Amino acid sequence: MNKDQLLGTIKSKGLTVTAVLKRVNDDGINLAPSTFYKGLRDERPFKTNEIKALAKVIPLTRSEAMDIFFTVEVSQKTQKGMTI
Repeated sequence: MNKDQLLGTIKSKGLTVTAVLKRVNDDGINLAPSTFYKGLRDERPFKTNEIKALAKVIPLTRSEAMDIFFTVEVSQKTQKGMTI
């Protein structure tokens, strides 16, 4: 979870967290502010339907959504054998 990128993207699109959450909830996805901020702090993962709703409302490209909501943790041993 890249909280800085998510918050930066929301701000760069002229939105506020409050406005985003209102639109998400208006679209039928129950996402309370406390739940959203728990997701930002990695206290709970965002659910798939929450990610889809946030990506639609903000809006995020598929690539942006992947970068924001998913991280790849690769061990040092695995990295040595990887080609990038």
